[in-house]
Amino acid sequence: MAITSVGELVRAARNGRSQKEFAAFLGVKQSSVSRYESGKASPPIRVIEQCMQLVHAAKAEDAPTADQLAERIRAALADPDLRQARLALSRLVDAFVSEHTQTRVTRAAPQ
Repeated sequence: MAITSVGELVRAARNGRSQKEFAAFLGVKQSSVSRYESGKASPPIRVIEQCMQLVHAAKAEDAPTADQLAERIRAALADPDLRQARLALSRLVDAFVSEHTQTRVTRAAPQ
């Protein structure tokens, strides 16, 4: 299932827990979780990041291979009208590679 909204992200991260229990985990009120899920309020970045980490951790074993991902991107962005999307994605990949390379260099540096 593709997550297409913040509300869906929060619901996916909650993963069947009650809103009250999940709110306590996030450090917010239950009513805030309800408003996030319904789209009536936008959660702070901290909450979005926590939800993304939870969803990512739960689905890490389902991650596509690099080849599978490349094929999905190739098919999805083949339309000539999607030039801007391809350019944005290219910049995002460049930034990811740069950060990933920097992280590896930092970890490998003697302390």
